[in-house]
Amino acid sequence: MNKKGTTLVYILTLFYMIPLSLIFIVNVLTSMLQTTYMELYMDIEKPFYKSDNPVILLLVVIIFIVLYIFYSKKHPITKETAVAIERISLIFSVAISLFIIFLFRVGVASDGAAVSIAASEFLNGKYSSFFNNNYLFRYSHQSSLVAFWEIIYYLFGVENFIVLQIINVIAIFSVVYFFHRITFELFKNYDIQVILSFLCMGMLPLYLYATYIYGDIPGMGFIVPAVYFVIKYLNTGKKRLVLPALVCVTCAILLKSNNFVILAAIIIILLLHLIKEKDWFAIVFAAALLIGPVISSSCINAYYVKEAGMDKFPDGAPKIAWVAMGLQENDYIENGWFNGYNCAVYEECGFDTARTKEACMDSIKESVSTFVSHPKYAVKFFYKKFVSQWNDAGFQAQLNIEWNSRHSENQSQPALYFIYGNGRFVLEWLMNVYHFTVLLGALVFTVCNVRKTSLSSALVALCVFGGYFFHIFWEAKGRYGLGYFVMCVPMAAYGFWRLSAVVKRLPEIFPGTFIKTFMKSR
Repeated sequence: MNKKGTTLVYILTLFYMIPLSLIFIVNVLTSMLQTTYMELYMDIEKPFYKSDNPVILLLVVIIFIVLYIFYSKKHPITKETAVAIERISLIFSVAISLFIIFLFRVGVASDGAAVSIAASEFLNGKYSSFFNNNYLFRYSHQSSLVAFWEIIYYLFGVENFIVLQIINVIAIFSVVYFFHRITFELFKNYDIQVILSFLCMGMLPLYLYATYIYGDIPGMGFIVPAVYFVIKYLNTGKKRLVLPALVCVTCAILLKSNNFVILAAIIIILLLHLIKEKDWFAIVFAAALLIGPVISSSCINAYYVKEAGMDKFPDGAPKIAWVAMGLQENDYIENGWFNGYNCAVYEECGFDTARTKEACMDSIKESVSTFVSHPKYAVKFFYKKFVSQWNDAGFQAQLNIEWNSRHSENQSQPALYFIYGNGRFVLEWLMNVYHFTVLLGALVFTVCNVRKTSLSSALVALCVFGGYFFHIFWEAKGRYGLGYFVMCVPMAAYGFWRLSAVVKRLPEIFPGTFIKTFMKSR
């Protein structure tokens, strides 16, 4: 091992582990004190806020830890126990996802509807979506998702939304399965595996998104195993792992382009691995993961250029427009949220990409100048943007179900109860408790690992930090945070294992007290 390289890696790692710890502290405190939520019957995504009860949240966490301690004392955790509970969590993830799909029976709306229409038309040789300021003319980066839906519609029938939702269920299974593989690869501890299984059974926001027909969940189903294969490579040095990692990263980015944030984290860790271990294959690994999505996307675009008879593939609104929008104040909706700027500026500039980029840069410079001139305003701006996105315990899951339910008929009474009745408050409360629980566990993880140089553990943390950092500048949306929040779950499992170890030591720290008597009585 390269000692100088190890020291450099440690110093570089601090650049994101320390800020991530601070971010988690802020997120834990905000989650404890208030909740961000969405009202019913809204036609736009507008966050609202209400106070929380920190005593109840802390009490639930304490109960969770104590119950785990009692369980592990009566049933010592073995490999067989961990495997059995993991299987239960996998079965539960599939069962609850299928139940949610068939309970709500929702269709598609908004961007999902536009993608569906484009895929249906493409099957009939109609490519109007690429022309006249239509959907793919503006959002040309969605072509790979349209291509995926076109294949599904060709195989299973047009607008077969159930198949797309079943694909979501498979993706959710993949997430839960590979979280277990990641956790064991990182910690080699069956106690942590069991805690992870219980936490996975609480991922209600993810399970509610089984109904959401878009690229988010299938993309997540590929990016999580990609992270696992990279961690496995870091720990074993097996070069053949580049192949499954390449396939997973490519598919994940084709289905959801924001997964480039996770890819960026992977590339950074591979470069740090090169510095630390002088493993030159890490460059090959990183290059393959970068080139794969680019080549695949280019092939899809070239195919559509030929089929649609276009001179060239549409540029679409430049990505910098989303950054400009993410730095704009909006009193009615919320700072940095979608306000239509990305499409409006593209149209105002005559669909000229260069002019649009210049206009967006002017908007960004204006925002930055205001932040620099008025630092108190900047702090307030980014605080409100942060809380509006990262303090939504459901990550807009209930809003999306409600929106999509408007396109469904003959909803059952149980479905109506959970969408419009008091059931939605039950779901909201459960997700709120879970949100605080996971963030607290993840905070403990980062604090305990900030002085360590394990790049495999750091990768998961860097993926989450990348999400937080990216959305400081990018358009805000509760849904965008779901993937990064879910990545916190393996970290939270470790965090609660460490917390349970502290609780177990309380009788030693406070001998002869009620705590000792209480623990022994159990």
